[in-house]
Amino acid sequence: MDETMEVQERQQAENDVYRTMFADYPDIVNAEQLCEMLDLKYKTVCKFVREGKIPRMPDGRKIRVAKIEVINYVLQRAQNRL
Repeated sequence: MDETMEVQERQQAENDVYRTMFADYPDIVNAEQLCEMLDLKYKTVCKFVREGKIPRMPDGRKIRVAKIEVINYVLQRAQNRL
């Protein structure tokens, strides 16, 4: 298989993950939803956001995170464990 086909297959697999992972959640999630998604406590979620481990969207003091950032965080953590 040539390199172009491999890249296309990898991109398709990533697109599938982004469409199906956390499908029941909106595109922008709040802190409580983030806690549910990651099965973490509120303080831990706040710490991760404050440290920049999970990028937030500007919204005053409220925590708003794009779902894509949560998926990227989960996939990155999974890859680091390998």
